[in-house]
Amino acid sequence: MPTAEGCAGRRRRLWEALPALCDVLLVSDLRHLAYLAGYAPSPFTFRTASGGALLVMFPDRSILVGDNLLGPFLNEAHVDEVVAPTWYDGRSSPLARLNTLVQNVVEVLPKAPARRLGLEGASVPWSIVDRLRSRGGVDVIEVQPTLIEARRTKDADETAAIREVLRAADAGIAAALEFVRPGMSEIDAFRIVEGAASDSLGERIQLYGDFVSGPEMRQRLGPPTARVLEAGELFLMDFSVIHLGYRGDTANTIVVGGKPSETQRRWHDACLAAHEAVESLLKPGVSCRTLDNVMRKALQESGGDPNVDGHFGHGIGLDHPEAPFILAESRDSLREGDVVTLEPGQYGPPLGAMRIERNYRIGKGRPEVLSGHELRLA
Repeated sequence: MPTAEGCAGRRRRLWEALPALCDVLLVSDLRHLAYLAGYAPSPFTFRTASGGALLVMFPDRSILVGDNLLGPFLNEAHVDEVVAPTWYDGRSSPLARLNTLVQNVVEVLPKAPARRLGLEGASVPWSIVDRLRSRGGVDVIEVQPTLIEARRTKDADETAAIREVLRAADAGIAAALEFVRPGMSEIDAFRIVEGAASDSLGERIQLYGDFVSGPEMRQRLGPPTARVLEAGELFLMDFSVIHLGYRGDTANTIVVGGKPSETQRRWHDACLAAHEAVESLLKPGVSCRTLDNVMRKALQESGGDPNVDGHFGHGIGLDHPEAPFILAESRDSLREGDVVTLEPGQYGPPLGAMRIERNYRIGKGRPEVLSGHELRLA
């Protein structure tokens, strides 16, 4: 999970990377609260259903503001101070929760107006800015682009968090290979994956992605349905497990019933060849266009279709997808500290779709393979 040291380092680097000097920073996007403070409220409790928090940062200290219902999660965060006044006491009707948050934030800010306010404009309530402006002149600096850029380089604690969710995903793929059978529905198969991943982490998890089967699956990529799996067809699983805000991106395609056809094996061999062709190229400075081109060439040389649409990989972490993007016309190049996926696929009749995917952290030398699941059909 994110550590106190890691969060403090990310806050420090944010101050150093700002486009202009600021007196105070306000951040409230949940992704960035995880990034800067390790704040990750559970989505599985009524306490968080309408609750928001906001991080107030000064050059020398950080304050996380919320309310009493969020206390269990606020107190786990890595900040200098937590402010969580009572919003709901179970005895009387509360005020609007957002209004309470705004009031709590304004009260922790200095009475003298900040001359320059760094603001995550897409998520911070502008009523806070209005109140500050009523105290005197305030210049607002947008900090979200700086945050998004900073997030590309994953620290050690962030990489550890991604490894953890990928181990859970590995467990889900292993369970699918062992237990998915003809006659099950896609929802039944999804529950096998979700249960194994949840058991791996030892708690309830968030899990989303493609769980689809049959010859028309590319036209309906997305959540599982009641469609019944038939022997000999493909079942595609491309999913993310989320824990403490961080996620990986895992994919494997299996043959239901475990007897691959010649065409299924050819598709699979082509996808494996595309993976293998670029793994050694995953180094800082390599352009993502080059990676896309090499993967398409490998697909063609292995008997696959090189002209498939979409990306062959992307960055992953607190968002999905995020930079860098492995595309035919990408403007990105790999950087040390990137965590990226490779996900070659094949699509079309009569098989439907096939995709395999692993995750890597870019280092000075060979990349670290973060995924551990088997890339096999049966």
